[in-house]
Amino acid sequence: MLVQDEISKNEISWLGRLERVATGINRAADTGVCILNGIIGDYLHDQQNELAFPMQLYFQNEPLNLTPESLKISHPNITSKACILVHGLACDQTIWNYADEHETTYGSLLQRDLGYTPFYLRYNTGRHISENGKMLSARLSNLFRAYPKPLEEIILIGHSMGGLVTRSACDYGTEEQADWVKKVRKVFFLGSPHLGAPLEKFVNVVSWILKAVPRPYTKLGGDILDLRSSGIKDLRFGYLRDEDWTRQDPDALLKNNKKTIPLLDGASHYVITGTLTQDPRHPLTQWFGDGLVRQPSAAGQLSQESHDIPFVPGHHREFPRVGHIKLTHSPGVYQQIKSWCREASPSGSPRCQKAT
Repeated sequence: MLVQDEISKNEISWLGRLERVATGINRAADTGVCILNGIIGDYLHDQQNELAFPMQLYFQNEPLNLTPESLKISHPNITSKACILVHGLACDQTIWNYADEHETTYGSLLQRDLGYTPFYLRYNTGRHISENGKMLSARLSNLFRAYPKPLEEIILIGHSMGGLVTRSACDYGTEEQADWVKKVRKVFFLGSPHLGAPLEKFVNVVSWILKAVPRPYTKLGGDILDLRSSGIKDLRFGYLRDEDWTRQDPDALLKNNKKTIPLLDGASHYVITGTLTQDPRHPLTQWFGDGLVRQPSAAGQLSQESHDIPFVPGHHREFPRVGHIKLTHSPGVYQQIKSWCREASPSGSPRCQKAT
């Protein structure tokens, strides 16, 4: 009997190990597809490749059918307040999961603490930001029409590129006089490169130099770099509208064709940034910000009046030693989001507060 019990325990142990290995393989495969969408997602879409992500709203990692019946099943305790979370480049909806608690996200915490019903967007990050913005506006219109009860409040949380897609959706939604736009109360930007990403600018310069050198192999190197997706190239200056890139050379050297658009009227906008070091004045943080996005770009202030964004003083919080990806699942960041959700209107204070 003892021998049989020991065999059973060993079987259970091996089954557990195999399950963990299988889970790890699945996650690696999912990550690979996310990266592929980010790098060449526009090409995958144009070729109608099955690896291209369609834009869908998710809940508990399952795509949602936007009908009243389906929403009642997926959200039996649905409320009149909705929270939409939008991931960034080469990611998917799982980026919001806490490392050690995969069921915990900003959305699940806001549902528990403040009664928001969470929805998670997944989309092809290789496509133009403006294309994704228009599609997001359409998806939110569908959600608004299918919502089983009157939808009174929407908050939007966008990470990195997701913040730009959110702004684009708000602008197109306003242009179309979409009903959902009128319900947006707060918009949160987590490390979003509103005024451009330095890495994409650097690659643009390197590609241009390689193609300018009269050697076949350097030109080939430049051509290969130029194969990166439209979504990545839009990050160079933070393009939000079709007019920014239509009939323009996407590989021109640091040519900014960006059109200025206003923040969504009637909504409060908040910025959260991270740093690589404890001291925000450290050269590493000054040059690299949170690792991918510099603070001036995320805060919309580069001393360029034509493109600077008039975020309200006091609506910016900086978190030292919180990197770009960590912004999506940081307890401290969540507490700040929750605090701002509870406030009707933050009082005037310094433009950027440093988290302790």
